[in-house]
Amino acid sequence: MKKKDKLVSVVVQAYNSAATITETLESVKAQDYQNIELIVTDDLSKDNTIEVVAAWLEQNESRFRQTQLVTTKVNTGIPGSNNRALRHVTGQYVEFLAADDRMSVDAISAYVSYCEAHPNTIPISRVRLFSEDADCDLSAVAAYCARCYEFAALSQREQYRQLLIQNRIVAPAAAFYPVKILRSLEGFDEAYRWMEDYPLNVKLLKKGYRFGLLDKELIHYRISGASITGGSRAPLKLAEAKMFFREKMWYMIGIGMGWEAVKQSRSWMKVLLRRGKV
Repeated sequence: MKKKDKLVSVVVQAYNSAATITETLESVKAQDYQNIELIVTDDLSKDNTIEVVAAWLEQNESRFRQTQLVTTKVNTGIPGSNNRALRHVTGQYVEFLAADDRMSVDAISAYVSYCEAHPNTIPISRVRLFSEDADCDLSAVAAYCARCYEFAALSQREQYRQLLIQNRIVAPAAAFYPVKILRSLEGFDEAYRWMEDYPLNVKLLKKGYRFGLLDKELIHYRISGASITGGSRAPLKLAEAKMFFREKMWYMIGIGMGWEAVKQSRSWMKVLLRRGKV
């Protein structure tokens, strides 16, 4: 099989996404890479997302190697939703795409080419930020993205140290994963309902993999009040605190970052105290 023929699975993460998911699906359909498996995983939407997706898949299934709509009777958050989809994935690579984001037409081609040339390196592409809210200030998110791109140029060891201090991956959809690596890590950690990518990426670096910058804008990343990036961060902060005391503190101590672990333990304890969790 030629490199360009490797099967790529695109997982679209849906929750109350009826208003935007058609744009997302159309961007997957428009890829110049042909060998694609499309899986939509719905996390118990309360709107008509499932009906919209089912109708779209019926009209467009011939474009793809195969399509699936994965549903659930219990809302689990993104990690659980991703794991349900991952059990159905048959491709060698997988892209997880939120149902309000879009891909550039050459995204999958660029990702596959990068992965084939850089084994054991997870590509992070640049993203193009957008919002339908004319008053939305994207400058803070853009600055964060710039720091993420700098992170991707660091050595594997330094990436691991930096990621233990704080998340530096620009957006979940910007990364593109070999399926065998995700399965070796047993997928996403469902203990952290509000964040799917950060715990996974820490484990990737702990295992010796690294990230690399794919220097193209491949993902159009929507910023809105409904997104975690644009909306309330309280649940996310609690999830990060849980992750610190459950895992990161011990990882830090294990690689000689004991003083950083002490500093962060104080900070995260304050978060828990403010939220009445201790």
